[in-house]
Amino acid sequence: MSTGTKPGWAKGLRKEQRIPGCKPVSVMGRDAYGHPFLQNTFTVEIGARGARLQGLPPLAPDTILFLESNGEQARYRAVWVGEKGTNYEGHVGLECIDLDKSIFGIEPPPHGHFYDEYKRVEAELQRTQDRYKGLFENSLGLICTHDMQGTLLSINPAAAEALGYDPRTGPGRNLSEFLAPSVRGSFVDYLRRIYTQGQDSGYMLVVGRNQMKRVWQYRNLVVHERSTPPYVLGHAMDVTEQKKAQRELQNALRSLQITLAEVRTLRGLLPICAWCKRIRGEDGNWHTLESYVTQHSDASFSHGICPRCEPGLRSGKRGTT
Repeated sequence: MSTGTKPGWAKGLRKEQRIPGCKPVSVMGRDAYGHPFLQNTFTVEIGARGARLQGLPPLAPDTILFLESNGEQARYRAVWVGEKGTNYEGHVGLECIDLDKSIFGIEPPPHGHFYDEYKRVEAELQRTQDRYKGLFENSLGLICTHDMQGTLLSINPAAAEALGYDPRTGPGRNLSEFLAPSVRGSFVDYLRRIYTQGQDSGYMLVVGRNQMKRVWQYRNLVVHERSTPPYVLGHAMDVTEQKKAQRELQNALRSLQITLAEVRTLRGLLPICAWCKRIRGEDGNWHTLESYVTQHSDASFSHGICPRCEPGLRSGKRGTT
């Protein structure tokens, strides 16, 4: 809330008229640190379904409080808390959640602005919850949450079933239990990275209940919410087939490179002398067979005497071809 900006309900988002009203009220609940308190104070503004107070201990949004005035008691929810340095520092906006009670004596109409807005917001919230529930339950990728020690808090059914597990048995188990034994020891390093950096991404090798190994590419993020410990929101996709195709392609390229490095082919007709076996090159000069082959390929020669030429060598005569 910026300095000088009025709270949401004061701008009409709650569709309820609030009037200045200084009424004594007793407030009971827990502060932002979880400590119980009982505080007597006065209202700043009041309405049929809400109020603005000041002088309370620090509160967290959505805190449920019990308010008592004129002998009547009702539950209220903190919908906003004035930020430090603003005109509303130390103030808190409350909304009654017991719709059948009105402890300040202002009765709301059975229908109208506040009632209609309340029902609209409630219906929109339900639609949003249904959409996210459908996404969570039907996604083929892994969607899970776990605490900072790796214990699963939730896992979507599709991902659990893809690994052969009942999704109801996932929460409470440690994520490391689903990793292949060869990489399970690196889970501590993952927890250290996620704790220090607030996020982590990479690949993990998981093992299904049928002992089949799968490669999952993940990207996880630490989530911080008020009044709750931090937890990790994880998302991963099965890339086993993609990694397999990449390995096969790399092996094929490596094999091709080796073949090309080992083989150079002499192509076309070679003009060779029928008597001395010299070869005429592109420059018109005649070259020995050894020099020409060595120049135009990766082959080299190792000289020796064949059995056919050996008798001629002893008698001092050349072997016949």
